[in-house]
Amino acid sequence: MQLFAGEEKTEPATPHRRQEARKKGQVFHSLEFSAAISLLVAGTVVFWLIPWWRQEIISLTRTLYLAGPIDFDIALATYVGSLVLSSLLRLLAPFFAIVMVVGLAANLAQVGFVFSMEPLALRLDRLNPIAGAQRIFSSRSVANLVRNLIKLCLVAVVAYITLRNEYYLIPRLPLVGVEGFIATLSALCWRLLWQCGIAVLALAIADYAYQRWEYEKSLRMSLQEIKEEFKEMEGSPEVRSRIRERQRQMAQARMIEQVPQADVVITNPTHYAIALKYEAATMAAPQVIAKGAGLIAERIKTIARQHAVMVVENKPLAQALYKTAEIGESIPASFYQAVAEVLAYVYSQRGLI
Repeated sequence: MQLFAGEEKTEPATPHRRQEARKKGQVFHSLEFSAAISLLVAGTVVFWLIPWWRQEIISLTRTLYLAGPIDFDIALATYVGSLVLSSLLRLLAPFFAIVMVVGLAANLAQVGFVFSMEPLALRLDRLNPIAGAQRIFSSRSVANLVRNLIKLCLVAVVAYITLRNEYYLIPRLPLVGVEGFIATLSALCWRLLWQCGIAVLALAIADYAYQRWEYEKSLRMSLQEIKEEFKEMEGSPEVRSRIRERQRQMAQARMIEQVPQADVVITNPTHYAIALKYEAATMAAPQVIAKGAGLIAERIKTIARQHAVMVVENKPLAQALYKTAEIGESIPASFYQAVAEVLAYVYSQRGLI
């Protein structure tokens, strides 16, 4: 029983597992969320473009009307067709461009930029008809089908309610002229897009939570997988380097915490700083509780001044102690006399001797 229990995937994915899944193109993504945002933006863009569309269509209609009665032939039909087509493209290009950019931005906001060729790689199991049938009738495929049907029904109901409330306007459209026709139709499209967008957004919020749960479930790991991953990463040079760097940072932090307990900080003064502590009752000789060069030396001096620890400049002694004395150890015997003179000066300044 223990063997099978260890294989049960109950643990959240590790950062390494998530990174590997991302490299393979396995990312969390909700199409419904992107679709809802696109619909809402489409409704907003239609609202902004209605005045321009109205003026352009009226201008095109006036141009065709003022041409008067003419003999219609192939050349003229081609010209009129190209004129109408170019006008439509010019009118619709901003709409589709903005909606496409927003749709792309909505997708990037969810997953960021991911480039992976693995989903396109040829896999023999995809050619297996039995495996293909299993994918088609899997629980995920059924859930996707149900979700799409719900979305389709929801949009259809919202569209029906919107059109039903505006149904009385449709028979009157031929009577309101070109400008009124365009204004009414554009406003109707705007309301339809916005109301459908809000409905899809409500569905997208629920879908987002479900997709997140599905994605996290697919990445779950067993305890054995986590142990094997940890063993594998322990041997990685990058991981070992990060561990050493982290250990170094922790050691520096512990060292800096000891500076306020020092009796004196001996400096170069710009390059080195060595913090010494001496307790006659418990120590045979002064001990180095912190030392550093460059920015660490500046940090030691700053903390020392903040805690009223005297900073003494002695270039030869600071350089020699930095090279030969280790943190947590007593100073070498060869420096007893020089350090004793520094401590005597510090004690005299404090009025201790």
